[in-house]
Formats: sequence, C-alpha cells, structure tokens
Amino acid sequence: MVNCELLGDVRGVQHYSDGRVVRTSKPQWPDCAADPSFEKDEIGCKDVILDEGTGMWARIFAPKSATVVHDASSTGKHALLVYFHGGGFVAFSPASSIFHGLCSGISHKMGMIVVSVAYRLAPEHRLPVAFDDSFVSLQWLQSQAKKSPMDRDPWLQNADFSRIFLMGGSAGGTIVHYMAARSIHSDLSPLEIKGLFPVVPFFGAEERSKSEIRSLVQPDVLTLADCDTFWRFCLPEGTNRDHEYCRVPSAEEIVKIDPMPPSLVVVGARDVLHSRQVEYYEELRKAGKDAKLVEYPNRGHFLLFPEVEGEMDYSYGEMIQFVNKCSTL
Repeated sequence: MVNCELLGDVRGVQHYSDGRVVRTSKPQWPDCAADPSFEKDEIGCKDVILDEGTGMWARIFAPKSATVVHDASSTGKHALLVYFHGGGFVAFSPASSIFHGLCSGISHKMGMIVVSVAYRLAPEHRLPVAFDDSFVSLQWLQSQAKKSPMDRDPWLQNADFSRIFLMGGSAGGTIVHYMAARSIHSDLSPLEIKGLFPVVPFFGAEERSKSEIRSLVQPDVLTLADCDTFWRFCLPEGTNRDHEYCRVPSAEEIVKIDPMPPSLVVVGARDVLHSRQVEYYEELRKAGKDAKLVEYPNRGHFLLFPEVEGEMDYSYGEMIQFVNKCSTL
C-alpha cells in the first residue's frame, strides 16, 4: 500500500499527496441558508445558478424595494455590488456565515443589490479558475442587463447596471484587481463598473515582507503559515509565490489597465499582509490611478468581521461617500 502524505491542512481543508481533498463537515463559519422572506431588515437573499456547466452560483441580497415588480418603463434605481469572498482561494463560499452577514449588512445599510459570487475553489481548481469564474459572474450580469426589465431575474429588475461596484476581501480583493484588468479586454456593455473596493487584498512573494516578519512574534488571526498553505494549494503546479497571480502588480502593469475605475483600498495595520497591501496602493498611485487608502490601526485581516475581531467603530460612511462620488463619474 502506497503511503499517502498530508500536504497541508488549512481552515478545514486537507490536501493529500494522492490528490484527495477533504473538506470538513463542520467549517469554522457554518453555512447560512438563503432566506427570500425579507423578514430581517427587509433584506432578502436567494441563490441563482450562473453557469450550468460548472455549477457556479451566486447569492443575491436585495432590499425589498428592489424586488417590487414595476412596468417595463421603470428605470433601475439600486446600484449593484458584486462581492468576491475571501478564503485564500481555497475555503468558504457566499453561504459562509461571515460573508452572508457582511453582504446582508451592505445591502441593508447602503441600499444596494449585492451579488456574492461562488467561484470554484483550489486545490481542486487552481488559479486562474477563480478569476475565470469571477469574470463569468460579470458576463451573467451583462446578459441580465441586455434583457428588458420584465424579462430579467425579478430581483434585478430594478438594478442600475450603469452603477456597478466590485468588492472583495482577502483573496476576493485580489479578484477585484484582476476583474478590473480583464474588463478592459472585453465588451461588458451595458455594464459600467464605477468603483473598486479591494479590502485587505491577498498578495505575497518569496521574500518575506516587514509585516510578515513581524507576524512571527505578533501573530494575527490569519497566520503566515495559513498564507503559505493557501498559496501552495491555489497557485499553478510547479510555481512559487513570485508568480504573477501572487505578487503585487507593478505600476508598469497597472498603467495598462486603462481606463481603471477608482479604488478604495481598505487595510488593517495588524494584518500579516499589511506591507503588501500598502505596496499595492502605492503601485496604484505610481501608475496614476485614482486610489484612496483607508487604514485601521488596531485591526487585522478580519477587520470587517465582528465575529472574529470584535465590534469596531466602523461606519459605512467611507463606502457611501465613495459610491456617491464614483456614481457621478
């Protein structure tokens, strides 16, 4: 009998040398069922299939007012936010309780329709599959936008497809960047991507950064060992952390993303990835892009999630101001 070696174990995902992947039946953050009843904060959610071939899906969160059926002449009034969840490209989904709660809160507090994307995960599906799937979500929205309002998914009938924002945390923040890069090579009309929210984006390199070294003595909830395992699981076979999917894009690369919507980069100073995230913001600025950095000095990688880091003095004011500014561009 051939010995089977455990290659890694991170956030309930075990990968073995024979190719097997075992995912825990009791994840760190259990799944929440979709609830289209609008009983909590008048926000409902439902799951939709985006690609029958791959089984790719998304969870739509919408204010009750966005789902009221109007006549065909009705114009869209609710901005759309496409959300890409974190988990190192390896773990979790839109149903995971922390992402479910965040997206529901955004829809409630900002009055937006939120489409939270379930891209396929590594190590079964290594990068660039997550990027490919995420772009499929934009193409699905494009197909909805091209229909008459009465023929769309009812929850998108009152969507304003000329005000689309992309948001993601951790791995999802990295996806946001790559969606901006891919969108310039494809005709997504009538979609108009107005702004980007890369929150604690997930970048790395073989050489250790200042915040990675610091984390060895002052660890965050997300550890350096977690990051290394995520990258081993998700990067193409035979590559390392200097691969283009991992490293911070250079200003020379970013300048080619033209036009690029404005970016609001959100980071926590205690995050193991903090140095890379600030470097990303600096490269955006070097490339002449419209970018703003919002830094929380006492928060780590899970800064938006009170379930992990406790309640914080955080309002949606920065996001609302950013959305309002970008909506007029």
